[in-house]
Amino acid sequence: MNDTLVLIGLTYAPNSLMEQVPAGETRTEIFGEERSVTRAEWYEGGREGMKPAVMFVTPSVNYTGQQEAELRGRRYVIYRTYRRRDSE
Repeated sequence: MNDTLVLIGLTYAPNSLMEQVPAGETRTEIFGEERSVTRAEWYEGGREGMKPAVMFVTPSVNYTGQQEAELRGRRYVIYRTYRRRDSE
């Protein structure tokens, strides 16, 4: 686990109508391992109109539902997460 990833989550605050609107971001740096997207993932993503570019493996305790991430200055949308059989 030599790679670092920044998980980006939104924070919300009420506006004048008391609606919850995005107010900022929280950034959390985590460690893990960058991997290539598998052929199956690339194919399935393509069927859904997506272009999977990278896979990042980290212990599940590091992830708390963030929807975006940044790796080496490039921002990505997290569209799928799953727990591996051999993970905690």
